Amino acid sequence: MSWSLRVGTLAAISVAVLGVLAVPAAARATPVVTVHHSAIQRPMPPPPGALAAAFVANQFTYCSLICPHIVDLVIDVPVAVVRAPGVFTVAQARTHSVDRSAGIALASATAPANSAMTGIIGNDLDLVLPRAQNALEVAVVEMLRVADTAQSGSAPRAVGSASDTARSRILDALHAPVVVDPPQLASPTTPAQAAALDAIDVGSAVLFRAPEMLMVGATSAADDAADDLATNGNIARARDAGAASFSTVVEQANEVIHQAITNRHRPVPALLPTGSKYSPTGSGLGTLDEQ
Repeated sequence: MSWSLRVGTLAAISVAVLGVLAVPAAARATPVVTVHHSAIQRPMPPPPGALAAAFVANQFTYCSLICPHIVDLVIDVPVAVVRAPGVFTVAQARTHSVDRSAGIALASATAPANSAMTGIIGNDLDLVLPRAQNALEVAVVEMLRVADTAQSGSAPRAVGSASDTARSRILDALHAPVVVDPPQLASPTTPAQAAALDAIDVGSAVLFRAPEMLMVGATSAADDAADDLATNGNIARARDAGAASFSTVVEQANEVIHQAITNRHRPVPALLPTGSKYSPTGSGLGTLDEQ
């Protein structure tokens, strides 16, 4: 599944989450602050089109990580399949074993398939998906904060300020480094925001992470079985080796889903400026009331 489709599906998940969480603001309200204008340094809002430009640039970045391996899968594997009969003939002349020769021929095709899938799925699971999900979670949390600010009856200036802050934070998430195991960027400050992140994590695990692990696990198991057959010439043993390899991946995929279901985000109230008052915006960002 392409990264563009995945981001779109995760966005759909977030929209569904927002619908479920669309309860009255008072029910989600947590104490926030009213401060003097001088106590807050307003961020410079991103220029028009900055978020769209960053999103498009990210698609090229993700393609640079995944597309070369897709090319390998499309080209190397069919070529290996075409050459497999010749590999079998040469191997049989050398080993005088039909089973081992079959394993060698199979391995000549499963090896490039496994290599390509490992590159595609490995980069996706380790680099692309975490970064895209991070940006999505920041966007959802920030939209909820803006919605809470608007529903609280704050002045238009406060709503505009919350919107500018949201756009700045989303842009920062889109520009975050592409690294393995990135830190979570979204900071939920209300139960609704935490619940939205929980839903995104579960959706990501069920729709993307676990299935992709099974995809690469299948090609890896096939390669393990072919290697075992090429070495030992025992079909039953090779079958067991492949089944054991895939069973391990199934357990890992189940654990990913279990962790996503059991792990829960906890809202952390935003730090309040000294001498501030409380007001029920539920956004954790405060309201900018005229003093």
